[in-house]
Amino acid sequence: MSKPLLFLTGFLGAGKTTLLRAILTESEKLGRSCDVILNDFENAEIDAATLPPYAASIAPIAASCACCDSLEDLVQLALAAQASRGDALLVELNGTADPLPLLESFTLLEEKLPFFPRWQVAVIHARNWGRRGEYAALERRQLETATHWVLTHAESLTARELRAIARGVASVNPHARRTHAHGLAADLHIARGGPEAVSFLSGAGHRHDAAHALSHRFTGCQVPLPGRYRGEDLIALLEALPPVVVRAKALVRLSDRPGSRWLYGRTVDDPVGEPYEVDGLAKAPSSLVCIGPGLDPAAIRLLVEEILGVPAV
Repeated sequence: MSKPLLFLTGFLGAGKTTLLRAILTESEKLGRSCDVILNDFENAEIDAATLPPYAASIAPIAASCACCDSLEDLVQLALAAQASRGDALLVELNGTADPLPLLESFTLLEEKLPFFPRWQVAVIHARNWGRRGEYAALERRQLETATHWVLTHAESLTARELRAIARGVASVNPHARRTHAHGLAADLHIARGGPEAVSFLSGAGHRHDAAHALSHRFTGCQVPLPGRYRGEDLIALLEALPPVVVRAKALVRLSDRPGSRWLYGRTVDDPVGEPYEVDGLAKAPSSLVCIGPGLDPAAIRLLVEEILGVPAV
């Protein structure tokens, strides 16, 4: 019997990994487990280490565009997941991924990769929806092909604002169904359907068009952070990063929190949140990872030196 496949998409900082953790937790409550593939610009192992132990397997892919840079790697990992004990496969794509080429590739390869149904969830940041400037086309593409959508960061919005977002989503993709982690977990584990349950594709052909080209503007920059630092200094560093850094993560040891390493995250539109404790992850070095278009690594390293007071190698 084939396994369901769910692609998780959404712009940088929308909350994809948080949703992934919740789906794994809800699946475990249902007595099920999922295989996970994580795609990120740099050190996908970092997010992999923050996932709960309920996953049947976790495999990271470090690439800016899985369909162009690492499609063969993704296919091989999906084949391995097909043979594993997991009940479903969850693939979290990086925040600037264009999902259409991957959906098309998995459709063309469905004899080799018989995952049914194939779904895609678009994770939508409520406060930033429709406010991506020149990258709005990329965010729209992530919704155009979705079968489901999940709204995040909506706590401060009014009912009127939420209705406006729902209308906006429906105007882009009236077929996508709003859901949540529990609903996705339940659907995944009762929907061992057939090829008719594939995702909606808007158009035909592998479209390396203007929207896809936007995904290739983003690059990753990694700065080692081998020492121990104060939490307040890490927060100051993340808040001082230039606006061109759309997403930043820092995996570090803290002088005021001994023991495990801690993972900080920040997006350009949101404040730095509480750090997430990370056990293990021996292969991933302590470092600052920045993602954005046209990054200046030298300027970022200088900022690290100025705020943390140590040379950035």
